[in-house]
Amino acid sequence: MKIGFDAKRYFYNNSGLGNYARWLVDGLAERKKFDYHLYQPKEVSQKVELPTHFPTGIGKATPSLWRSKFVCSRLENDKIRIFHGLSNEIPFGIHKTAIKAVVTIHDLINKRYPENYKTIDRIIYNKKLHYAQKHAVKIITPSIQTKQDIIKFYGTSPDKIEVIPLSLTPHEIEVHTDSNLGEYILCVSSFSKRKNILRLVEAFNSLQNIPIKLVLAGHAGDTLKSVKSLASHNNNIILKTGANQSELNTLYKNALFCIYPSVFEGFGIPILEAFSFGKTVATSSSSSMPEVGGNAAIYFEPENTESIAQAINFMLNSELRKQLEQNIPAQLQNFESNSLLKRYEDIYSELIAS
Repeated sequence: MKIGFDAKRYFYNNSGLGNYARWLVDGLAERKKFDYHLYQPKEVSQKVELPTHFPTGIGKATPSLWRSKFVCSRLENDKIRIFHGLSNEIPFGIHKTAIKAVVTIHDLINKRYPENYKTIDRIIYNKKLHYAQKHAVKIITPSIQTKQDIIKFYGTSPDKIEVIPLSLTPHEIEVHTDSNLGEYILCVSSFSKRKNILRLVEAFNSLQNIPIKLVLAGHAGDTLKSVKSLASHNNNIILKTGANQSELNTLYKNALFCIYPSVFEGFGIPILEAFSFGKTVATSSSSSMPEVGGNAAIYFEPENTESIAQAINFMLNSELRKQLEQNIPAQLQNFESNSLLKRYEDIYSELIAS
């Protein structure tokens, strides 16, 4: 039985959406229950074991249009039974075919924070999401928060939405013992407004005479300049942009604990990453973060600087950290890869049988 995937993020995205696509597709391929095919708008040199399909003829000149619409005829010719859009969209017109569409909707941040997007992007994202939630026979989301948002903004039937948390792609990368930084708190996050790094720096600056560093590691964004300015007078704040996975793994391994102050997330994968290294987390009490952190993390009000500072102070107590760290293995079981992959297989089986 043939199942197709939108593979754009699989090949071209090195962070969140790409990691999800690779975890899902590669994990399912290893289990070999179905015949999986990748559909990619531009030919790539990267070799994968799964059949990979690219546009031909006039489709080569308009790869984005092929991906968003004309791929449907290719899917029909290839006798694809289910097509899974892995990043909030499915091809327009697929509802006119016999192919059953599944879509993963990661978040509706564009609806919650429209001011962070250009007008044209808001229009395009909303059009794609509206079509996907209407015509997909099954919607998969990583959190209860995202399910509630889909229902709120689009009036979607709750019955067609399935919550399946994210998991981690295993990395066989060497982790080094870092003796240069001393004791530090780690925040892995991009430097964008929603991630709330400015308020974290304000909270850290308000703490007096603590011999601990704060390491901020992530991609550059629209608040990086402001964060640099605010952190410039505190030698205990270290910024690292462009760190590779090996460097991030080393930072995780040697941190005292992690902190993730984002105002809103569809999931919050850095929390799970911290847990995978045995590190507890202080994070926001809003949106999906408590779903991921469970009782292995502590929570603060992300828009309250004093609340963030109090959480940092709490986590500096090694005995309290140890208590939370004891809860990490049980919490990680909720995100065990094989059990989550089986849930996808069960969904595909039910759709094929119906």
